[in-house]
Amino acid sequence: MKNLQASPEAVICIVENNYSNLKLLSSLLRENEYEFVVAHSAEETINTLQNISVELILINLALEKDKLQICQFLQSSESTKNIPIILMRANQNEINKLKQLNIENLDDIKMPIQADDVLTKIKFHVQIHSLKKQLQSQNQKLQQEISLREKVENELKEHKLMLESLIENLPGMVYYSSNDCNLNMNFVSDNFYSLTGYQPEELIQNQIIYNQLIYPEDRKYLGQERQKALVNNQPFQLIYRIITAKKELKWIWEQGKGVYCSNGELLAIKGLIIDITAQKQVESKLTKQNLALQKAEAALIITNQQLQKVARLDGLTGIANRRSFDEYLEKEWRRLTRTKSPLSLILCDVDYFKYYNDYYGHLAGDDCLRKIAQTIKQTVKRSADLVARYGGEEFAIILPNTSDKNAEKVVELIRTAIHKLHINHSASRVSKYVTMSMGVASVIPTKADSPQSLIAKADQALYHAKEKGRDRIVFFNQDCTKDTQTYLENNLSYAKSQENISQTFLLALS
Repeated sequence: MKNLQASPEAVICIVENNYSNLKLLSSLLRENEYEFVVAHSAEETINTLQNISVELILINLALEKDKLQICQFLQSSESTKNIPIILMRANQNEINKLKQLNIENLDDIKMPIQADDVLTKIKFHVQIHSLKKQLQSQNQKLQQEISLREKVENELKEHKLMLESLIENLPGMVYYSSNDCNLNMNFVSDNFYSLTGYQPEELIQNQIIYNQLIYPEDRKYLGQERQKALVNNQPFQLIYRIITAKKELKWIWEQGKGVYCSNGELLAIKGLIIDITAQKQVESKLTKQNLALQKAEAALIITNQQLQKVARLDGLTGIANRRSFDEYLEKEWRRLTRTKSPLSLILCDVDYFKYYNDYYGHLAGDDCLRKIAQTIKQTVKRSADLVARYGGEEFAIILPNTSDKNAEKVVELIRTAIHKLHINHSASRVSKYVTMSMGVASVIPTKADSPQSLIAKADQALYHAKEKGRDRIVFFNQDCTKDTQTYLENNLSYAKSQENISQTFLLALS
């Protein structure tokens, strides 16, 4: 049989009510890595297609009305009408009737089933359907781009008209001046007064000099830029500030060019000067708004980071939660697999914590867990180590780059620190203070193994710590491996015995 590589996104719907045929088709699709769903009737098929998107439908039903019902449903919706259909065990009369429904992709397979023929047709129709979907998606994107481009062009036209209208209504003046350092004006339009507050005659008669109206800090720059353009016989555009008769500061936009004689000698300068103060104020306002927006975005990023950090913390104890534990263990497993470095895991369980809750109350129990969590966190000092709440009264400590000998030092420090807390536990059967049972496992991660194997080993060691009397540390070894089956078999009986002990204890308290 040819192994035709399947598309990982392709989901095929098998409509079949014969167990033998279904088993054959299922095996065939599974062997060729196709995803599939199964329906046994027309009604079940319609219900499936209303909830799941499929790339192809294989129909092998005996009744013509069932096939017709499925095909009519597919043709009734834009989302399903293009799904390819392959009929199995269909006669020519049925095929002709179904073709009258204008089904675009209708094919059939003759019985008995030939695996290569089935796979070839499946691959062909799945690929064709996928290409059609891609083309449809590209067409939609193209239409969106066209619409967006039209929108942008319309907006540009509107902005252009707005700008032209704005320029027409802005106070401005035209001028004609000699090319000297003072810009002595030979002619200015009447708008010079609205622009500067001086009469045009004052400028023409040299009672005032335009260059002296220019803001002192801008004069040198303007002179250099104007002369650079004039020497190269190019127009120039300048933006600068002037001081009006009322000592107001205005922003000016100037556009000009040189007037040359036939031999190229510069005779004069002509141009247009417009007041753009209002525009500059808008730009300044927008700049401030952009700065404020950038600050708001930065604050939002910080807030999101804080939210992500909170999402990874246990709400009661403030240490890492189970999600953080799972992700960090997986990450360190992959990293240490590459470096072939050791990884140790400690699982801790508060001894007789249910009795503690029953005796002191749940609020006291929560406070007890918080103290234990913070004590462990303060004891485990390396930044690479992770202390997490594993579940209920269980805690887990991930120790990357830590051998079994170094893990032994850490776990002894934790046990000693918990003892030093001297948290009263009158309901404990092992001590008058709160104690913990601890299981430790150390491995060098490999690709052939998984983080779950390390958890299992630490959990088995923890189980042995409880079995040996609690308030102790047990390291995973060969004895733990031998007892694994016994440990698994005793899980149920152990849980039942704990339940009986709890009930006895509650009766004694009452």
